[in-house]
Amino acid sequence: MRQVTRLENSTDEILGVLRGIEKASKIITSTMGGTGKNVLFYEDGKLHFTKDGVSVAQKIKFTDKQEDAGAQLLINAANNTVAQCGDGTTLTSLLVNAFVKHLFNEVKSRPVNDVLDYTRQKIEDLIKELEQKYTKIESYDDIYRIALTSCKSESIARLIESLYRKTGFNAAISVEMSEHLNKTYVEFTEGLTFDVGYINKGFANQENEHCSYEKPEIHIFDEPLSDTVTFSNIADQYNAKGIPLILLAPEFSDGFIKWALTNKIYQNLKICLIKIPGWGMSVDENIKDIKAFLTNNSANKITVTSTNFTIFNNPDKRKIKNRIKQLTAKMEVEVEDFAFEDFQKRIHRLQQTSAIIYVGGVTRKTAEEEFDRIEDAVGACKSALQMGYVPGQGISLMTLDLEMEPWLKEIMQSPYKTILKNAALNAPDELIPYNVRTRKYDNNLVDPTMVIIKALENSFALAELLINTSYTLHD
Repeated sequence: MRQVTRLENSTDEILGVLRGIEKASKIITSTMGGTGKNVLFYEDGKLHFTKDGVSVAQKIKFTDKQEDAGAQLLINAANNTVAQCGDGTTLTSLLVNAFVKHLFNEVKSRPVNDVLDYTRQKIEDLIKELEQKYTKIESYDDIYRIALTSCKSESIARLIESLYRKTGFNAAISVEMSEHLNKTYVEFTEGLTFDVGYINKGFANQENEHCSYEKPEIHIFDEPLSDTVTFSNIADQYNAKGIPLILLAPEFSDGFIKWALTNKIYQNLKICLIKIPGWGMSVDENIKDIKAFLTNNSANKITVTSTNFTIFNNPDKRKIKNRIKQLTAKMEVEVEDFAFEDFQKRIHRLQQTSAIIYVGGVTRKTAEEEFDRIEDAVGACKSALQMGYVPGQGISLMTLDLEMEPWLKEIMQSPYKTILKNAALNAPDELIPYNVRTRKYDNNLVDPTMVIIKALENSFALAELLINTSYTLHD
């Protein structure tokens, strides 16, 4: 039987769920900034230290069910930010708690809708201004600055900078765990990346919820897949040979997805379903791009996340050249700007050099933490390449030319103040990024614009949801 707890008008003093959000946020944000603190946790009977926000979030579990529900809601919001732009766990965790705290306080004396409408409009205004003020990535030094701010490790930042110098800004960079636990190394290859991931996270076969297969066979269909009878025999053949099977189609029936997941779980079938990216004519063009990149329906490797997939291969240069000729010919007769740009992007994508970072460490635990830091830094760089960067340490949220109520201004100041608090420092005289490690003003500290925007959106979305919640149900 489920216990029902009513949240009186959603404005009571901090209840279990809200208390869990506050506690989880406090733990995660203790790692924030260049002098962030370590978090100690037990795992497999051993003690471990980490100051990586992602690693910390993964370990949070409270015995109180309502508190744990709050913690998991916060972590889900942070994960949404990471899924959208590759970084932002700590920032989202901080902003979730700040929004929840201040919004619940404001609705004690004001109509809920008035508070939410005001906040929503101000966030939209903030985002518009951020989109107008960001600086584009113009050099590989910018890549270094972005990576350093994200991971707080010069060696990692230099590694990522060197990769982009070798591959160019359009590179597809993937991060994997190394089989050699004590060594981090890089493999350069050719990769083709699309902004579509697996259709169900059950297809992930890695601890970080990635799907990764060596030497897969990739089959592409231009019609929806629903016939499980035909595929059962095919799946048995692939399973017997141990060959991973990757299926791309415009749609998959619920029954087909269930069949594939069942075979993966109970028959150990190496399989992943991916919806063909694009819409309309772009679907056909994407199919042609992928087929040109494959070698007899096969590739060296494929990595799939919830948001994208990358095929790594050494394709037949003649096939790539012919495909580029086709795209160039279409560009020459195309009159629509958006279509011209699309063909241009396709050509660049087919020509790009890519890299895989295989992460190792002295122990499995150190390797996993290093993996999280490298993945965050790579994600931050990818986001910055899409939407540039702004002054770091949350300074951008404090220097926007917008009037706002004191409580909302306090929310926007919270990232900067938290970093200073973790360093046991008072606010400097000037509002420019302040390196808490060197105790000097440092313009090298920058934040990806997209991370700031998505953290704001996801944090407010959760706070808004909780404001409009009247009951919790738990076992």
